Amino acid sequence: MALNGLFARLNCREYKNWMKAGHCLLQLQSRLQGFIDKEMQTFHQQLANRVPAPRQRRCQCRAKGKQFEAGCPVCAQWKKIILAHHNNRNGEIHWGNSDPSLWSTNYWEVAKVYMPRGQTNLTGPQECDAAALLNLINNCDHFRVSNISRVREVIKCRNELMHSSDMKVSSSWLKTFGQKMHNLIAEFTHVPGLVWEGERMQKVLLSDWNVKDSDIMEVDGVHLTAQSIDTSLQGPSIISLSPKTVEILMIQEMIQELYLELEEHGPLTNKDLDKVKNMKNFLSQNEDLKSVFQEDIENLDSLCKDHLAIGVEGRIHTRRAAAFFLVVVLAFLIAIFLGRGH
Repeated sequence: MALNGLFARLNCREYKNWMKAGHCLLQLQSRLQGFIDKEMQTFHQQLANRVPAPRQRRCQCRAKGKQFEAGCPVCAQWKKIILAHHNNRNGEIHWGNSDPSLWSTNYWEVAKVYMPRGQTNLTGPQECDAAALLNLINNCDHFRVSNISRVREVIKCRNELMHSSDMKVSSSWLKTFGQKMHNLIAEFTHVPGLVWEGERMQKVLLSDWNVKDSDIMEVDGVHLTAQSIDTSLQGPSIISLSPKTVEILMIQEMIQELYLELEEHGPLTNKDLDKVKNMKNFLSQNEDLKSVFQEDIENLDSLCKDHLAIGVEGRIHTRRAAAFFLVVVLAFLIAIFLGRGH
């Protein structure tokens, strides 16, 4: 049965810790989405009241990567006012996340300027992960958080979780993570349902996630059958997510993070190649995951082959250059020798 692979992986405590932390971030994400949707619509309206509406329907202004030069007066004003509320205005801003021509009419295009890379095609908070939402809170001063370091600490934990090459974290790391999540929630007691969700998070972190046998899994005293795990992939609330669903969502997020890193770096470094190989091998060695992520396995395999081809081509070029240099030196020496003979 495909779930046997999951049961085996959950017998590793560090892997189970990795999944528990991911489960908590998914719970946090689900509670923040509605709150942020409402807040950003309010914020957008406040900004729109301060910028004259464009005379034409839509300008041709476009942003790329971390660069944006406004081509019309309206976008120039929007850029200025967005920066005025950006807590990282002198640092890295991913303007390419958004379409400036829509700033006047679309609140989420404005929101994406305050978020990390990779948000271009997302149309609202319901499509965003915890990292994107927390970065929005961290970067936009509309969210008046009394202790912003608590937001940043959870962002750091999330990044450590997603950059764990073996998808494992220690029990001491998980304990620290739980305290930081508790501190974060204390800053957002006004968010509907988040305090209650925080209590559930602590139960997840303290639970053992015992694997009973190949047919039934016990999580927090709730018995999950193979059938319930499979059907949970059809889009339930975070409250009812099974371990199998959590695992797939986390791996999807980790793969997307990897793709974004590679896109930003350009040609693969040896460190990048190791990350790609680790992910490809992990997915390939677990049959249940292999069937879900077959397309990604093929993409990762292509990246490895491309890197190898570039490496071979580079070595050939280097050898040719060395041979050419040797020929030139020999010709120069021969010319000197013959000149002395005459």
